[in-house]
Amino acid sequence: MAEQPLISPAGRHDDRVAPQRYWPVATLAILAVNGLLFVLETLAGGSKNPGILLDFGASYGPYLRRGEYWRLVMPMFLHIGWLHLLVNSYALYILGPILERVYGYGRYAAIYVATGIGSALLSMTISNNIAAGASGAIFGVAGAMLVTGYLHRDVIPPRWGRAFGRGMIPFIVVNLAFGFSVRGIDNWGHLGGLASGVLLALVIAPPGHDLPPGEIAEPPSQAIVALPLVVVLFAMGATLDHYRTSQAVSGLLVEGARFEAAQRYDRALQSFQEAARRAPRDERPRQQLGALYLAQRKYDQAIQEFEAAERLSPGDPQSRLGLGMAYRLKGDLAKAQQIFEAVLGKNPQTAEGQRLLADLYADQKLYGDAIAHYQEALRLEPNMAEAHNNLAWLYATSEDLKFRDPQAALAHAQRAVDLTQWKVAGFIDTLAEAQFAKGNYREAVVTQDKALALEPDNHELQEHMSRYREAAGI
Repeated sequence: MAEQPLISPAGRHDDRVAPQRYWPVATLAILAVNGLLFVLETLAGGSKNPGILLDFGASYGPYLRRGEYWRLVMPMFLHIGWLHLLVNSYALYILGPILERVYGYGRYAAIYVATGIGSALLSMTISNNIAAGASGAIFGVAGAMLVTGYLHRDVIPPRWGRAFGRGMIPFIVVNLAFGFSVRGIDNWGHLGGLASGVLLALVIAPPGHDLPPGEIAEPPSQAIVALPLVVVLFAMGATLDHYRTSQAVSGLLVEGARFEAAQRYDRALQSFQEAARRAPRDERPRQQLGALYLAQRKYDQAIQEFEAAERLSPGDPQSRLGLGMAYRLKGDLAKAQQIFEAVLGKNPQTAEGQRLLADLYADQKLYGDAIAHYQEALRLEPNMAEAHNNLAWLYATSEDLKFRDPQAALAHAQRAVDLTQWKVAGFIDTLAEAQFAKGNYREAVVTQDKALALEPDNHELQEHMSRYREAAGI
């Protein structure tokens, strides 16, 4: 944005002096980091994939409480879908350069990162939802502009005066109202960012701009930029280390699941234990070990593993429900009921609760109970894609032939891929499996091609394709 031309004492424009151009370097750097991380999210498996978001450092309270403090920093640079990125980028592009011009890039960067941390802290303290986005830090910018307009009006260029102080109130009120009226928005994060911006602007003053005529001041120091820079770089380094470990653990869990499906329980146990050794604070290996011990009717060991998983991620429904299932199969029905009620309520008539119970029953090969719970989940929420998919897989692959129903599998699998617009490789794989179970081998090959186009390196999808091609004679 261009500065105003210099004015000579006589009031004439001095054409000999070219207008200076101000570059909001901190805002542009933040926008670049947001864009780069979004591309990496997309390449890694999709910015709307909860697992990818968590691997990249999204906000999630249980993980913060187990010591992953870099999650306080990373959410402000992550986004969920193109629209989320574009809306936040536009807001930051409009507000960021104005505040940065008043504070300088050093103080501005410190305020931005600190308000993003405040946003994530309040969000993860109160909510256990997965969240990400720059909007908390943008609310922090708005809060700082609100306070600066009242306390430091003398340093604000006249052309920007309306953007500060009470001029920022409509932006804040409208966006907070929108957030509370739309489901799925991290309002605690917005409030945390706003409060942080207000508090920081009360203690961090912008450098002075107005000086007596003829007095020349040295540019204010921007050395404070080192602090937010170090914090962000440290968080990104920790995230990279976490991502590498998480990918290795995921590979071991997939390997163990294959061994378990082949009833090679000793090899499955080795894979899950190695995953637990590599990531001692990750609840997933403990959950898999618990499920494996359940399948082997080793109920006390299953209880021990599910309790360990629950300690690592307090409140995680999968760990709690697995623990309840272990007590139920052990014969301690009172304890099982107590756990189920604690997770799902005394009357677990929620679609997600029914789906979780169905998954547990299916894992234990209690197919009749699993089908009943999937059907109840779909009665409560007919468009639950995951329930359609999991029920379809059960109908197509059940080891107990009396529960096989290829026609129903085909219908539910088709519904799942339609609901997710053919963007989830696992759901497309289920449709191919249903077509295979129905005897439509060539259709299964064509469908599996679409799944592999989304995840070409997925070994499980490749193995399924080999089976479909062999049956189709291709």
